[in-house]
Amino acid sequence: MKQCKQCPRSSQRPGSWLLASCCVLALLLVGTMAQAGEFKGSIKVGVPLPLTGRHAPFGEIIKNSFVLGMDEVNAKGGVRGGYKLELLFEDSRSDVQTSRTVTEKLINQDKVVMLTGQYSSVETFPTAQIVQQYGIPFLVSTAAADEITQQGWKYIFRMVQPASEFDNGLKDFFEKVAKPKSIAILYENTLFGTSTAAAMKDWATKSRVEVMMYEPYDAGSPDYRPLLLRVKEKKADVIYMVSYLLDAVLLMRQSKEVDVNPQAFAGAAAGFSILPFIKGAGEAAEHVLSSTMWEATVPYPGAMTYYKNYEARFKSLPSYHGSQGYAAVFVVADVLNRAASLTPDDIVKALSSTDMMTMYGRIRFESYGKFQNQTKLPTFVIQVQKGKFVTVWPKDVATGQAVFPTPPWSNR
Repeated sequence: MKQCKQCPRSSQRPGSWLLASCCVLALLLVGTMAQAGEFKGSIKVGVPLPLTGRHAPFGEIIKNSFVLGMDEVNAKGGVRGGYKLELLFEDSRSDVQTSRTVTEKLINQDKVVMLTGQYSSVETFPTAQIVQQYGIPFLVSTAAADEITQQGWKYIFRMVQPASEFDNGLKDFFEKVAKPKSIAILYENTLFGTSTAAAMKDWATKSRVEVMMYEPYDAGSPDYRPLLLRVKEKKADVIYMVSYLLDAVLLMRQSKEVDVNPQAFAGAAAGFSILPFIKGAGEAAEHVLSSTMWEATVPYPGAMTYYKNYEARFKSLPSYHGSQGYAAVFVVADVLNRAASLTPDDIVKALSSTDMMTMYGRIRFESYGKFQNQTKLPTFVIQVQKGKFVTVWPKDVATGQAVFPTPPWSNR
């Protein structure tokens, strides 16, 4: 048993046995309270998320999942022998400057021991810069731009696939099933967009798939029809897009308007992989393929349980972004439990030695290529069929067969 800090020299004072006994009784009482679901106090972890602004639909799903996981951890006794895990959420407002501001608040005012969360790479990168400067550990739970784990940063760890590996499952599907001869690549001109599109272009070049267009666009445009008309002229077998939700919806709606008819539309996860995409794009979403990092049907323990618990509590369905947040809670709890102390360096040591199976997959941090403190995981392919997402690749986790080539709009 650890010596009570309130009476470190009690054995040297008269009546020390009484003081020591009080300390022992207090420690026993704390242990009993922890077992009963009560807590000594809380350990604070900062979670910046876009709860308003253009990325709010993602932020809401991720926050719900963090809350679900936090409640489960605390219901089982919390962390470090009875402390409550307290996630402090801050709205980054889908804005770079606000992300910086709330990150500094969490560190300087709230005194969090580490951070996790965030969503888009363009807001996560400056968050990572700040926490690295302050020497605070940051578990990146969603943002994917390659650059985030390519800076040699000691305090930055990422538990999700990097952007250049987002489409590994989709590339495998192209090679073994679709076998396109040409591709048009359209991507949002951001960290995430450029990393992901560049990886697809490299794959196409190596696979001798002709890249007929490789063009960035500015997010939030009200009209993509001029761009799509140029795409239509190219007659590429596959039109591949890297977009967040609002752009993904508009690109597909306007693709239908101008009657672009490739063999397949494919998205790099993000906006193409969540239910609001199907709702927003309507009939234009039908048969769109998308990469995804996770589905409830993946063979990971607890995947379907999370899916059902989320649906029961929030009366909606989660996306892979939510699964990332949910899994992050348990990685954080595991790290806090194993850390020798709550100093940044001891938390970093615990992060570095992480090796655990979660409902998102096996989480361990490696250094390979240009990456440092990066997790390696497979990716999957989904397709919209009759207004629902169906997992179509790889075969061992597929819940349906891909519709390929895509029928023309007039036959859908």
